[in-house]
Amino acid sequence: MSDLHANQAVADHICRHFEWQGSTFQPGQCVALLKGEVVAVAESLDDALAALRAIEPDPAKGMVLEVAVPVTDVVRGVCGGRGCR
Repeated sequence: MSDLHANQAVADHICRHFEWQGSTFQPGQCVALLKGEVVAVAESLDDALAALRAIEPDPAKGMVLEVAVPVTDVVRGVCGGRGCR
């Protein structure tokens, strides 16, 4: 599993269950992930990103998320009788 997929799986779990490996999270907290591991928890995205970059300066690595309940987006198209484009 790639680091991106590992981070995404952890992020999804945290937002659905508000916990990961014995740690609990509150909506609104910001979590920094690196290689599928929680490396920092902060009150703002800027603070979580700063903590992540202190550990891993490469901007292509890691992920920062705000803990929130997942929202399903529904997209509806208007086709006008000729099919949607």
